[in-house]
Amino acid sequence: MKAQPALMGEAAAREGRYFDLCVVGWTANNEAARMTAEEVVFSSGRPTLILPGDEDVGLLDHVVIAWDGSCVAARAAADARRFLRRASAISIVTVTDEKVLPREDTGCLARGLAASGLQAKAESIHTGGNEIGAVLQDHAIRIDGSLLVMGGGGHSRLREVVLGWATEGILSDLRLPVLMSH
Repeated sequence: MKAQPALMGEAAAREGRYFDLCVVGWTANNEAARMTAEEVVFSSGRPTLILPGDEDVGLLDHVVIAWDGSCVAARAAADARRFLRRASAISIVTVTDEKVLPREDTGCLARGLAASGLQAKAESIHTGGNEIGAVLQDHAIRIDGSLLVMGGGGHSRLREVVLGWATEGILSDLRLPVLMSH
């Protein structure tokens, strides 16, 4: 694919629509890589696997799902099925002090996955006043997660820019592979 650097994300998103999964590389302090990742997540209509740096990511066998009960989180969990079926461990993480959640029961998704033959452990965590994207990644790394699954930007773009958002935090400091759906 050929495109001017400023249009690379748009071209990648357009091409990604013809595939089941988009894969995008991410490099720290590289605005073009970040813009491409954002454009593919928000405009391709496909789940996007964002891979950090140049290092080998190894097996993506412990999947950590960031769950808040939103439609983008549900879409991400559904889009991750191919990874979930191959996972040796599935963890569902709900951050309970960041926003009002639609349900108090963090085990609903785990029960839904169990009905499909997938065993998952659900847990709640708190931000402790820290940025949500950093908290999710820190927790995933702490429990030896190898893939973080999350919805990408469930609010209006203006609200995301003004209030801050998990997607922003992830894309500004990506430390493990992330599967994002919008």
